[in-house]
Amino acid sequence: MKKISIMLLFLIGSLGFFAQDDTLSQQVSKAQFLMESQFYPRLNTGVVSPNLKARIVFSGEHVLRSNLIFNSSNDTREILENGGSGVGSVETSGQQFLMSLGYEHLFSKKRFSPYLGFELLFGVGKNEIYGSRTDSLVFVADYNYSSKVSSTYIGGAVFSGFDFYVYEGLYVGSEIGLQLLNSKSARGEFKQMDASSTTDPEIITAIPEAKSSEIGVSGVGVIRIGWKF
Repeated sequence: MKKISIMLLFLIGSLGFFAQDDTLSQQVSKAQFLMESQFYPRLNTGVVSPNLKARIVFSGEHVLRSNLIFNSSNDTREILENGGSGVGSVETSGQQFLMSLGYEHLFSKKRFSPYLGFELLFGVGKNEIYGSRTDSLVFVADYNYSSKVSSTYIGGAVFSGFDFYVYEGLYVGSEIGLQLLNSKSARGEFKQMDASSTTDPEIITAIPEAKSSEIGVSGVGVIRIGWKF
């Protein structure tokens, strides 16, 4: 991943200084650089998903693109002592970082530009759980537990979308596609810490690795806002 990232930065740096055409209806003859962010209508879910996409347009219709996606979620719930004043909690968190390299074909060079394309995806992530003063179901004053599992991802997607130029270099758009994502969870560990135990205050159990494949629709409801430099 590090080598691919360096190659992408080198490519962007090499092409970013080319002169651009500010007239939307005129034939684009030189490479242009576009930068955009994407927003999803995920209100009140606790999921934060900042996205950043870089696009390089060649010959007005061929586009090389790279998408950076970071998903982060966190959830905490209290567990109260039955008939007492004790409070425990269970905190669940997850992070996922994905990067894609892809190609788009633009069908217009004017204000409205639909496109089709494909991309490869890869990334890493992790999921963690920490239970404080609980066994996850009831309050236990002297008991804590935790688990941590890391993951890797690889896949691909085909997609269709559009750009609509609102004013000069400013554009908005949307996109929808079909995505296949293979994930692998590495072997993790589940740690139990029982302060009341005099023989085994800490027990560590291995969590076996797991693999899964998922195919589904991507980009539903996404709003893209970008700028052509």
